[in-house]
Amino acid sequence: MVVPFQLLFLAVFVGVVSALPATVQPRQSWTIGYWAHELTEYGCKPIILIWAKATIEPGNMGHTVGPRLSDGLKALFGPANVVTQGVDYWGFIETNFYPGGAPPWGIYDMQLLLYAAATCPNSKIVAAGYSQGAALTHRAIEGLPQEVKDKIVAVVTFGDTQTYQDGGRIKGFDTNRTLIICNAGDAVCSGTLYVFPVHFDYIKWVPTATYYLAGKLLEDAIHKPWPNGSFIFPNVTVPAPLPPIPAPPQSSNAVPDSLPPLPTPEISGESMDSNALFF
Repeated sequence: MVVPFQLLFLAVFVGVVSALPATVQPRQSWTIGYWAHELTEYGCKPIILIWAKATIEPGNMGHTVGPRLSDGLKALFGPANVVTQGVDYWGFIETNFYPGGAPPWGIYDMQLLLYAAATCPNSKIVAAGYSQGAALTHRAIEGLPQEVKDKIVAVVTFGDTQTYQDGGRIKGFDTNRTLIICNAGDAVCSGTLYVFPVHFDYIKWVPTATYYLAGKLLEDAIHKPWPNGSFIFPNVTVPAPLPPIPAPPQSSNAVPDSLPPLPTPEISGESMDSNALFF
């Protein structure tokens, strides 16, 4: 007997949600290495980051923008308040040529994670992706029901291969909660898949993206605060408003230099350089 895909998807979704820990697990860790499965390992936290890596990056976080963005949020809000979950998909070069710029199994996996995160009653969700992972983010979010989209506080994409195709936005998602970052000269942002060195130069945007997501999280918390006792605000000042960021493509001098440096993650009492790879 052939099982309809929708029923199969629902069964897997229910399994993932059921697998989330029933109680909040104590945790104090940074994003070390190429992998992050913190939502499925630790369950609901005040902030949930769903990340989609770039083409041929290792693990489900990659080794460039992903770990740094994750640790940027943890540095601002405290690592015990943030869980990061990478999308488990094989980002081959060839999968960029699927309709919409991303493979169907990756799209479904990201949607699965966003559905699961949306079941956390007191969590605020942010999502982000780089290169092919940005395309994955477009396709996953545009196909979600509105009630799940409403749980996503903000989205950031880097080196977005669907910038031109989707008109500089994520279809069906609020542009006021979307930041698309594309370096000037990055050809993938203009509807091609030609890759030049500028496509690998997005780490410099991590502080901007981190503060953007943080600002949206705090803005959302004004209207829908975290319940008492579920979140401890850190002693970190998030710039409000964020310096204006032009629409893509952004020139190299568009990176706001007035932003304060992100707090440096500390592991086992030792500070880590903000430019170090968090392996």
